[in-house]
Amino acid sequence: MLTKRLCATAFTAAALLCAAAFTALPGVASAATSGTVPRPGGPIIRAAGSGNSSVPTVSENWSGYAATSAKQFTYVHSTFVQPAITCPGVKNEWTSNWVGLDGFNDATVEQDGTFAHCGGAQSTTPVYKAWYEMYPANSVNVFTVHPGDVIDTSVTYASGQFSLTVSDLTTGKSATDVAACSTCVRASAEWIIERPALCNNAGTKCFLTRLADFGTSTMGGTEAQVAGGAAKGIAGFTNYPIYMVGPLASGGFISLDTVSALSGKTFTATWDRSGGTVPITLGPAG
Repeated sequence: MLTKRLCATAFTAAALLCAAAFTALPGVASAATSGTVPRPGGPIIRAAGSGNSSVPTVSENWSGYAATSAKQFTYVHSTFVQPAITCPGVKNEWTSNWVGLDGFNDATVEQDGTFAHCGGAQSTTPVYKAWYEMYPANSVNVFTVHPGDVIDTSVTYASGQFSLTVSDLTTGKSATDVAACSTCVRASAEWIIERPALCNNAGTKCFLTRLADFGTSTMGGTEAQVAGGAAKGIAGFTNYPIYMVGPLASGGFISLDTVSALSGKTFTATWDRSGGTVPITLGPAG
């Protein structure tokens, strides 16, 4: 588990990265910026040198698990309790829980979930929303959620269309978006806690936020399905634990949260620290 500076851990893949810069999938690279539009979704931003198949996977923006398969994915699902965040009055603190298809090894993501951020004039007021996104199109906020609400999220593919459904089982609110995507290859499924990007209105200047203190967050009912197969848990696929890190000015990385081993169809992420904001460049919105 990544609880301190990553270079001091026993992970061989991580040790190779200690003096490296950060890179990303196509369409994501370093840039200076500030912005106002939330983008709580998008492809993984990997640490340079980790490659697409290293275990563990080290990322600037994702933590959780991804699964891959020789067959295309048709379904991904999870249920979680909306975590409460602590807002100490520091700007740009966000966190997001979501499930999705794609984004682990390619540049589209079909995803939905919830986010929480520290709002208000003094950044001391927690704000919680449900959303969906067909990245690189912008995310769409659909309804307000509350700490302690039970959230159910899924993405299903059938007959050439994706159905993205996020439901608050506590309040009964639900939203579904149905969309086609000719470039979405359905090569992976993901169950993710993320620190989102904020961008200006044109999407040309973006940065990763600080990770809001969410305490712990458990994602359960983590299932996926491929064409012609039955739904099964993460462990039923080739899977990759993902650890979220932030760069240190002195080089190397520091963990932002700690991801547990799988326990059946469940795993837990524990917040370690907020880290700092990180300038990035996102591909153009669709």
